[in-house]
Amino acid sequence: MVFYRKKILALCLCFFCINSNAFAKKDGAALTNDLQQAYNLLFDKAPARQAKQSKKVEHLGVIKLAKNQIHKKYRWGGSNPKTGFDCSGLMQYAYKSAKVNLPRTAAAQYKATKRVSLSKLKAGDLIFFHTRRTRARVNHVGLYLGGGKFIHAPRKGKRVSVADLSNYWLRKAIGAGRV
Repeated sequence: MVFYRKKILALCLCFFCINSNAFAKKDGAALTNDLQQAYNLLFDKAPARQAKQSKKVEHLGVIKLAKNQIHKKYRWGGSNPKTGFDCSGLMQYAYKSAKVNLPRTAAAQYKATKRVSLSKLKAGDLIFFHTRRTRARVNHVGLYLGGGKFIHAPRKGKRVSVADLSNYWLRKAIGAGRV
């Protein structure tokens, strides 16, 4: 009995929306959502999956903190400004300021982020690379700054720096991830 009441209510909602000025009073997204819910109830469809709400990350703060680490020394396994950073330690440190706990390694960070096309990069996205002959598919990570530039902790003997997403780095890029 309850099932039929829901269908009748859904049908009434559709009728009301179409035959009233409800279109003028609602924005397109809200109206579309109402109609989709009514349609789902009416035709016994599973509700449309809501996009997973991720907490809003303050990317500008993350970028600022990462830029403050420029010229800090590289240290394999390093994750703080006093001792130095490796690539994934720098990302973990910068995102910790936004209360985001990233995994420790570049490969684990790759798995933990949402895939983004390199053509749709936004400031604050992570860019993942395969730079060495290792078994790991992803072994390096940088933080995209915008304008074709990213910040990273390159390797032993180098310091945290900004690099261009040039031909070399584009050839080495595996993908990008959004936090």
